[in-house]
Amino acid sequence: MPIRPTEDPAIRAMDGINLFHYSQSNCAMRIRIALEEKGLAWKSHYINLDTQDNLSDDYFNIHPHGLVPSLVHDGEIVYESSDILRYLEEKYPEPSLIPKDPTHRAEMEEWLDLTRDLHVKVIKVWVYGKERYRSKTKESMEAYSKKQPNQELIDFHNMTLQEGHIPQDKIDAAEKKLHALFARIDRNLENQDWIVGDTMTLADIAWIPNYTLLKFNEFPFEQYPNAQRWINHFIARPSYKEGVDKWFDYVPA
Repeated sequence: MPIRPTEDPAIRAMDGINLFHYSQSNCAMRIRIALEEKGLAWKSHYINLDTQDNLSDDYFNIHPHGLVPSLVHDGEIVYESSDILRYLEEKYPEPSLIPKDPTHRAEMEEWLDLTRDLHVKVIKVWVYGKERYRSKTKESMEAYSKKQPNQELIDFHNMTLQEGHIPQDKIDAAEKKLHALFARIDRNLENQDWIVGDTMTLADIAWIPNYTLLKFNEFPFEQYPNAQRWINHFIARPSYKEGVDKWFDYVPA
């Protein structure tokens, strides 16, 4: 399990589950849902991406890429949402969110890996492209590039700052990939209630926030009726109401 070493006494002194998160981050949503599904108490540390709180030195000491979410559990740092989901399952195995069937387990792991592997090149490209959104300025990019070890993220944010923003062909390619992924989910759900079997798993928790973010930007889910049924079932759960709805329009005091 990827625990990030730290000698920072302030971080090491944090007891319990401390979640560093942002309201509308799909990656943060999945952790809040998982915590609610497991009935775990947690402390909120709100990282306001609108005011670029994530670019502070203090936050880079927690998450080496300055992203949300990150978790500090009794002084141990875990970052990247798919790894946090696995960590919580290891530390708090009941109720289980992992399928018993080995084939289903392998498929669940694939869906978790996809959330990480496609986050920048597909999800962010499509969302930022549709919104014409820039989270960095030319001035902040210089300092950001010095802190950020992930070249993919540097290249992405530089692309959003270019004249004309993200090229349309990249947005179209990302949308094509998203349709292929949700078509696959739709096929999986043809004869079952959850993505990889008859019980909810981390795969469902990992992917429902992608629906939330994409739907906010008018992605056409109507053509996937089985996925729409799954979506409607999930968003009625208390964990979604507490982990997503409660936070979506949150404004820091």
